[in-house]
Order: sequence, then structure tokens, then C-alpha cells
Amino acid sequence: MFERFEEEVKSCLKSVLDVDFTLEEPKEKFGDLSTNVAFKLAKSLKRKPVEIAEEILNKINIRKYKYIHKIENINGYINFHIDYNKFAKDLILEVKNKGKLFGSGLKTRKRVVIEHTSANPDGPLHVGHLRNAIIGDSLARLLRFNGYEVETHYYVNDMGRQVAILLFGLKKFPLDKKKKNDHAIADVYVKANKYLEENSEAEKEVREIMKKYEKGIFKTEVRNIVEYCLKGIRETLSRLNIKHDKFIYESDFVFNGEVENVLNRLKRTRFYKENEVSYLDLKEFGIDKELILKRSDGTTLYTTRDIAYHVFKSRNFDIIIDIFGSDHKLVARQLKAVLKILQEKEPEFIIHEFISIPEGKISTRRGIYISVDTLIEECIKKAYEEVSKRRKDLPEEKKRIISEKLGIGSLKFYIVRVSPERKITFKWDEVLNFERNSLPYIQYAYARICKVLKKKPAPENFEIYNVTQNEKNLIKTVSKFPKIVKEAAEKRSVHMIANYLLQLADIFHRFYNSERIIGSKEEAFRLNLINVTKIVLENSFKILGIEPLEEI
Repeated sequence: MFERFEEEVKSCLKSVLDVDFTLEEPKEKFGDLSTNVAFKLAKSLKRKPVEIAEEILNKINIRKYKYIHKIENINGYINFHIDYNKFAKDLILEVKNKGKLFGSGLKTRKRVVIEHTSANPDGPLHVGHLRNAIIGDSLARLLRFNGYEVETHYYVNDMGRQVAILLFGLKKFPLDKKKKNDHAIADVYVKANKYLEENSEAEKEVREIMKKYEKGIFKTEVRNIVEYCLKGIRETLSRLNIKHDKFIYESDFVFNGEVENVLNRLKRTRFYKENEVSYLDLKEFGIDKELILKRSDGTTLYTTRDIAYHVFKSRNFDIIIDIFGSDHKLVARQLKAVLKILQEKEPEFIIHEFISIPEGKISTRRGIYISVDTLIEECIKKAYEEVSKRRKDLPEEKKRIISEKLGIGSLKFYIVRVSPERKITFKWDEVLNFERNSLPYIQYAYARICKVLKKKPAPENFEIYNVTQNEKNLIKTVSKFPKIVKEAAEKRSVHMIANYLLQLADIFHRFYNSERIIGSKEEAFRLNLINVTKIVLENSFKILGIEPLEEI
């Protein structure tokens, strides 16, 4: 909706100018959009900006434009003001009519595949996987909301050394069936790695398992182990409200011959080399490190199988998006280069930094990690403490329900609000901060609206009088939602939605604390204004996979 005002301003300026110009939002007392085009023209025209700005203003016919209330020349800056009476009325009607679809994009036939999470099936999801899963799931929701047809994949690494170690370990160490599946698998994996460190001769057995498995032996045993672990991982993802459309197994690309097909295609290129091992020379792409395709014993590597998977994605989707950790930067470059060689679609990569924890570097092999299950429980516990402290009037069961939703949602929001390229140092006092920059702060805004609307629902008819600055700020912020959604989808930047939510909550709280709603002359209008704010909050929560709370 705000884009319509922008388009009017652009049209207005283009009608009298034949030069490029930029628009920006000035401080609120100077209007809603501003341009410094007079300063750009001053040098070539050898005139003062204030004179040029005045001349431009005199040429504009303001009556042609619905949402432009007035235009001012402030020291050479041309400032445009919204006609908030007309703008607010149209905005409220549009949001109410579109409801859950307000801000969404038109359906497109473009098919998108997003691969995310894809943790090895050798233990539970830990804090290192969490950011990947949350970014991937939120991005899928954002693109769907923006009209794309999206399919999410969990790429299961069910081949290679870690699977061989698990198979080896399960022969020596029993599985604790009392533990959650993925945690029980991790125990065996840690014990097996420790055993191999202390008994180096056992490495031969692990290598033999790898060779045999790639030839089709142990297929059933490995799939059973992997599925056992994935059951636990799925349970964790389900608690986070994250669901994958498909689980794709890398072993399938070996057993169906696709890996061999890719190797044969690469053999026919000038980049393919052999020297005990099969590899690609990618120096032409600025990559000095050789990409090993096959070991000397004939077994393939993870990247080789990943190439086959990406060829599959290239054939079945229009847009390929991979969510990778920063430790996969080289892999991303290698994949791009190889797919270029094969003349297949190159994927887009969203590479995120990791979350640092007090315990130091994460290692599933050594058992050094904080599981996502532990983080979830700790978040719920801390949320319960806060809710109990603030809402002693609530029944116990309600406290528990609110605490679970608030704890899990706060964990997700804490991670998604930071842009992927920035590192996160996990701090509990920021996750559940009720005062600012957190999900509780936003949920509190939503709960306040729900409480008011329960007392008095927004009426169909309303009048708009003299709009206050707090009302203007809220109207304008609500109107920007479609623009934010579109830009976030184009940039693949989910954190933009989270930061918009924070801004909207902040502006709403200021409005709520300053303006009387029920019982005021502007009651009908203000009830409608907070109602459309509620709709936009709900639509934003949906994109982030967070459940709104009517009470907190």
C-alpha cells in the first residue's frame, strides 16, 4: 500500500523532471518521502538548490494525485506528505478485505527447492544445526507467501565414514532404547569414535564397511539405523513447527546410477584428472584445491554424490536454494563451478555464520554440543518463570501452554532476526527480554490488541478526524508490509520480516501508551487501526512459523 504513495510521488516528479532522482524517508516532521534532486541539479545549473526546488514545486499539479496531501520546499529538499485521511481509510478497507492474504504475492509458476537442516544422522540436532533449520523453514514460508511454489528437502547423508562408524559401533555397543532415538544414536557414535582412537587397527573394518556399503551391501541395516535417528530429529523439528516436504537420501543417487552418470559426464571434460584418485582441476574458477571425486579404493565422496543430487534438482526445479553453514563456503564454490561445467542450473547459496556457545567448538564425534532439545526445554523453563512472575492470576495449565509457545517462539525469533552473515553469541537474557528487541515484546503488542478487541470489536463504519503523529506512524508502518515481504523474498532475507515485526511492535506500543482507544472520539477509527495491525502481526508470525499468543 505504501508503494502506491511512492508511485504517485515518482509520477509526480517524472512529470516535471527528465533526470534521475532518489527518494528517502525524512524525519517525521518533514513529511513521508523526500528527494534531494535540487542539490544534484544545482551544480550543472549553477543555481541555488532552494530556487530549483521552488521551481519544481510550481510545475506540479497536486490535484492529480490521491494520496499526496502537500509538497514542501525545505531548504532545497522537496518533501511529500501523505493525505492520511484518504490513505488510512483505503488501507483499513484493503487489509480487512484481504485478511490473511494481505501482503502476499501473486501466484507464480516458478518452482523452488530449498534444502535446509540436512544434519548427519549420527545424533540429535544441536545448536549448530538450529540456525540452518530456522532460516530454511522461514525462507520457504516467505517465498510461499510471496506466490512461489516451494518444496523443502532434508538431504540425508546416509553414506560415508560417519555411517560406517555407526554400523561398526552398533556391533560393539548396545542402543539405549529408553533414550530419545537420536540421543541414543549419538551415544553409540561417541563410543565408537573413542574406540577407534584407542584401537587404530579397527580402522580397516570401518573402511571395509564403507566399500561394501557403496556396492549395495548393508543397505537395509544402514537405512534402519538412519531412520531410527531421523525419527528423533523429526520430533525435534516438529516441536519447532518445522516440517520438510521430502527427505532425500544421498545413497539413492549411488544405487540408482546417477552418481556414475555424473562421473562419466565429468570424465569427458577438460577439468577431469586422474592420479591415484579421480579429481577435478577447478583453477579456472579460482579454486586452487582439487575436488576429489573418487578415492583410490573406488569409493565416492560426499561432494560427488551432492553433485548428482544438484543435477536432479536442476532438472526438476526453476530455482535451487541451499542453506549452508560458513564451513561449507568452499563446497558452495565447488558446486557452482561443477554445475557450470555440466551446464546445469547453479544454486543460490545462503551461507550463515554459526551460533557460539560457552562450551566452545561443537563436535558430535566427541559428544561436545548443546542439543536443540536441551535448548527448547531451557527456553520453556525460563519462559515459565517469567510468565509465573508476571501473571500470578493464570491457572497452571494455561501458564504451561503459554510458556511452551512463548519459549519455542522466542528461540526461533532470536535466531531469525539476525542476518545470516552475522555471528550470534547465545545470550539467555536477550532471548526472553520482555522489554525490547525480542519475541515477548512483540507478543505483548499482539496480546494488548486482542484484549482491547475482546472488550470492543472494530465496527464496520468509522470516521477519521485529525490524525495524530502516533497514528500516522502506525498507519505508515502497517502499509509497508507488502513492500517488506516483496523485498525480503527477492533478497532471500527473512531477517527483514523479523526486524519489521520489532519496528511494528515498537510503534504500536508508543501509540497504545499515548492514545486513548475505547471511549475516545476516534474510537471507531482506532479500533479499526489496531485490528489491521493485528492482521499484519498474524501474517508476519505465519511467515516466521511462530504462533501468536492472545494472552501473555
